[in-house]
Amino acid sequence: MPELPKTLEKLVLRLDSMGLRVEQAVLDSLRAAHDLNIEFGAQVNANDAAIDHEEVEIEQECIRLLALFQPAAIDLRTICTIIKVNADLERIADLAAGVGRRVKRMVAEGANIHEYPDFDEVERIALDLLHKTMLIISSGDIETAREVIGFDKLINQGYKRFVRSVLEREKDRPGGTERTLTLFMLSKTLERIGDHCTNIAEDIIYLKTGEIVRHMGLS
Repeated sequence: MPELPKTLEKLVLRLDSMGLRVEQAVLDSLRAAHDLNIEFGAQVNANDAAIDHEEVEIEQECIRLLALFQPAAIDLRTICTIIKVNADLERIADLAAGVGRRVKRMVAEGANIHEYPDFDEVERIALDLLHKTMLIISSGDIETAREVIGFDKLINQGYKRFVRSVLEREKDRPGGTERTLTLFMLSKTLERIGDHCTNIAEDIIYLKTGEIVRHMGLS
């Protein structure tokens, strides 16, 4: 097999492996938040450095391939997609690290997400969306990618419900302002993960079909 297709195949496998690590980072960060485990949250944050390093190496290899082979057609689309998906995965990992760091503040402020059933719904949708996104990175399944794009609206709706429930519960409680902001940021993290998943799904559709679906109203 020529070097370019062989290297691209290896890069896709690395991207798939990175996706699994990112998904686990999100799961671990939310577990730390649920358990209010400061040490585990700090470990999630520390683990982010390895994902950052992998993101840089994948991008550097893509740049090398562009310079060396000047690819066209499907090979060029593949490299462009790898670069973009790679960046979105790294940003999702950063969001997970942020949740890990925020656990210490949650403990200090007495912020307990178990008091808010609406958070569970946002979390469930976000994790389902994240898992489907990791699957399409390896499978390239177009229908699942379009499903991921459609899910983004559900996260946005869930986030708004959660915000309303927090405002209602916290308005008369001592120390409610700081706690409210912390809870908002936690839920906003899930919404932003959904945005990155949508970006990845759009990029996979572009890779497989050449169709640019951003801002096309699929969601």
